[in-house]
Amino acid sequence: MTAGLALALAVAALLGAAAHRGGLCTVRAVAEVLTTRRGHILWSFLKASFWTTSLLALAAAAGHAAPLARFSFDWIAVAGGLLFGIGAAMNGACALSTFARLAEGHVAMAFAPLGWLAGMAALAHAAPAAQPPDQAAALPGWLALPALVWIGAEGLRLARRLRRDGLGPGGAAAWPLSLAVLVMAAAYAALLLAGAPWSFTSTALCTAQAGASTTCGATGLLWLLSGAAVAGMAGSAALRGSFRLRRPRPRAALRHLAAGATMGAGAALIPGGNDGLILFGLPSLSPHALPAWLAIVGGILLTLAAMRRAGARLPGVSCEADVCRAVP
Repeated sequence: MTAGLALALAVAALLGAAAHRGGLCTVRAVAEVLTTRRGHILWSFLKASFWTTSLLALAAAAGHAAPLARFSFDWIAVAGGLLFGIGAAMNGACALSTFARLAEGHVAMAFAPLGWLAGMAALAHAAPAAQPPDQAAALPGWLALPALVWIGAEGLRLARRLRRDGLGPGGAAAWPLSLAVLVMAAAYAALLLAGAPWSFTSTALCTAQAGASTTCGATGLLWLLSGAAVAGMAGSAALRGSFRLRRPRPRAALRHLAAGATMGAGAALIPGGNDGLILFGLPSLSPHALPAWLAIVGGILLTLAAMRRAGARLPGVSCEADVCRAVP
């Protein structure tokens, strides 16, 4: 194993651990809005994009620009986002949180990624190939100044909070959202600068041959990075003592499989999932990213609202001192 590959795997593992400790999940974010009328988690996802953009802009200003692929706006991407959001709400977890829950022993969640592959492959077989990305381009130089302003203001706010509250009322068991998204953004920016753009959904898209990314020529590397991210999540769960093996029930397995297939079909239309849109699409200023991500949020919102109207109990979320936890 080369030193560069070993470093990339370590960075992916750190990214996975941060996502797990922060409890980041778009479904939980929308559930928080519906149940508490607050948007701590939703805002944190946007902060992750701001951090990634800022770090990449400063790297570009220093002469280390990362080539960023962009996709043109297309209503098909919006439809894909809506479909992905519906599937994520049915699944009870988005891309990152699916593997975070799997790392905690929820074996039934393993059926969701299998569904992703099935939905992506089915759509790739039935529909035209996904739109190819536009020519790769670096971030504009003028972004370096607002990047410095964001890093200074948000970095100072985070430092003051950590000095005052430490890691929050739960200690290291649950990281503050602001810290988790900073670590995730720094890790992903490092992967981009190393020429290894990665996400769970991009790995699945390339495996199902439903993606148009240039990284599909290195699917093996994508799987290694995915494995490292899951290992980071599993290590985080083990250290926290939250791992408990939960045997899957047939009905739950079928639900996650069907929900995963819906998510996979949506990801093939975007192309990408919420993880890629937040950590790559929005920071690269891709025209398709914000409409697709808003469509994902809208799909989750509509589905959770319909589930609540039908009598289902939405997942509870409690946020205090920038730390969010699931409420039983």
